[in-house]
Amino acid sequence: MKKISIVLSFVLFSLTAFADHHAPNIGGIETYACNFNEGSGLQDVLSAAKKWNKFASKNFSQPYQAYVLTPYYRNAQDQQHDFYWVGVSPSFEAQGTVQDEMRNKGGKFQAAFDEVSNCDGQAQWAMMRVSSSEATPSAEGTVSFEACTMLEGATQEKMMAADKKMNAFMSEAGVTGNMLRWFPISGQSRAFDIDFYQVTGNSSLTERGKNFDRAVKAGGLQMRNALYGDLVECKASGTSLYVGVLGKEV
Repeated sequence: MKKISIVLSFVLFSLTAFADHHAPNIGGIETYACNFNEGSGLQDVLSAAKKWNKFASKNFSQPYQAYVLTPYYRNAQDQQHDFYWVGVSPSFEAQGTVQDEMRNKGGKFQAAFDEVSNCDGQAQWAMMRVSSSEATPSAEGTVSFEACTMLEGATQEKMMAADKKMNAFMSEAGVTGNMLRWFPISGQSRAFDIDFYQVTGNSSLTERGKNFDRAVKAGGLQMRNALYGDLVECKASGTSLYVGVLGKEV
């Protein structure tokens, strides 16, 4: 129970900061875990998404941006799906509004997805932005996931202080990209026992490699251990390629 309280305090603290500074740093994410139907593949899903995008841009009254993720660095035990749909909203109210509009008006477009794929999991997350060198994610790119558990004594103030120092260090080293934290809210497996995913986005595998090289050469691993070693423990959890399918711009 104490561990759950710590996680919730992180999210609630960020929501308070959002209200005080009038700048969105918490958003809502929904994910679907899906497989291709027999005889179908990624291009079939993207074709259905293209039709959905036209519907979404005209019928969604709130911002919503969607991405299709396909595992790249993976293992069969942890990642048992062909692709993941990730929908991003600037707030939970906006997320709920879009979900209602899709349920009420988007049946034909949902059927197009169902013809080429099947999804057996849907989950909701709170998204907190940690750093960003891009105003908006590129149309295609990579996302790498780390499964993180907060340690005893960690507080939101300590994490934010560490983030500020780490962001300054990475900026000085020339490291680009976006970093987010996804906190679980609803729909996760009962076996899900981490506190959050740390998600790092890059515009390409080449850019991802460049950022690795820059961080390592600048002493990024040592700096990360010094700043976060007593606060959080993270383990690598796979890398996916993503394609943006828009929706309604955030």
